[in-house]
Amino acid sequence: MRKTGKIYLTILLILVLCLSGCEEEQEKTVYQLYSVNYDKGIIEGNNYVTETEAVEQLAADMAEQISGQEEETGILPHQVKILSYELSGDILRLNFNCSYRKMGAVEEVLCRAAIVKNFVQFEGIRYVQFQIEGESLLDSRGKPVGLMNANSFLENSGKDITAYQYTELELYFTNAAGDKLVKEKRNVYYTSNSPIEKVVVEQLIRGPKEDGHFATLSSTTGILSVTQADGIAYVNLDQRFVTEALDIQQEIPVYSIVNSLIAAGNVQKVQISVNGDSKVVFRESMSLNQFYEKNPELVEAEG
Repeated sequence: MRKTGKIYLTILLILVLCLSGCEEEQEKTVYQLYSVNYDKGIIEGNNYVTETEAVEQLAADMAEQISGQEEETGILPHQVKILSYELSGDILRLNFNCSYRKMGAVEEVLCRAAIVKNFVQFEGIRYVQFQIEGESLLDSRGKPVGLMNANSFLENSGKDITAYQYTELELYFTNAAGDKLVKEKRNVYYTSNSPIEKVVVEQLIRGPKEDGHFATLSSTTGILSVTQADGIAYVNLDQRFVTEALDIQQEIPVYSIVNSLIAAGNVQKVQISVNGDSKVVFRESMSLNQFYEKNPELVEAEG
């Protein structure tokens, strides 16, 4: 009887150990450690396993991982170093040394995209902000880059490898009166996973960056899909394109999209639909059930 009891006790101990082992295994979380292949111009992701749960420690460990990667296979080139970092609420501020400014334009955006992707995957970090020697990182126009998340780089989700391209867009916003289109040139980096037509519409939703230019689309407008075939771009927006239309001349939002897409060079006509339905009347009288062509007469004369 004693022998039987010992056997049961042994089996019980084995089960407890197995269960505790399973619990330890479940506590591990798999993230991605993104690095840059500068020769191919792509961001690559590899599994990064950790038992750490505290967001402060996750940020510290990731900063160490990024700093410790070899230059040939990592992120930070040209003696670029992370001097310090600070987590304030859901915003992580990274402070780099002045070598950061020595990177070329494409190299810099790849580096920045990989770093942002590494940190915003952690719950508790929503945005990342870059500083150089304590001063805000500036864009090509001398304005602060500001807060960034994964969407700042116009990237399709679910891709571990992302190739970036660079182009200049000709976008059309509106003037102060809301009755004319105004042209704005913008340099953008985008992924090859995202069609240029979608990039154009995303940039329009983000709004203008030049003084005297005003938005044509509500910043809450959702893109359901953007495709193109046979020289026609098909833009499918959500209901907010109609319900949250801005108080400007009714033709302006439509031709803001049309003129901007045609200027990108791949299409000659545009059809806009709302929740998949093109049989929609926009504002007072604009039927979307047609193929729109570029309207140069709505564009305000320059100079």
